[in-house]
Amino acid sequence: MGGLRLPLPPKGLPLTLRLEGDRLYGEVHAQAPVFGEVRLPFAARLEGPLLRPLPLPPPALEVEGQLGEGVLELSFRLHLGEKWGDRALARILEALLLRQLENTLSQKAQTLV
Repeated sequence: MGGLRLPLPPKGLPLTLRLEGDRLYGEVHAQAPVFGEVRLPFAARLEGPLLRPLPLPPPALEVEGQLGEGVLELSFRLHLGEKWGDRALARILEALLLRQLENTLSQKAQTLV
């Protein structure tokens, strides 16, 4: 999936975050045609400012990134399975979720101008 630069806290975004010690837990959610509401969890371990992915059972996102002052940079990857149909579905869901996040961020940016 792509990478995103998010403000902290991520208010108004289709994303929930929770920090517990050195662990970051979250969920990305979006409305998708045909699929309805899609919610994908993720987990990462904080190693200094870097985020390292923690495994979760599928369907889930694998997240890497960096935590800065007031900003979270994330890179998402979705794994649904090994078969070609599962990989195709993963690409569709990744694109839908990334588009939803990007649209929300660009709308927030326009309202600030």
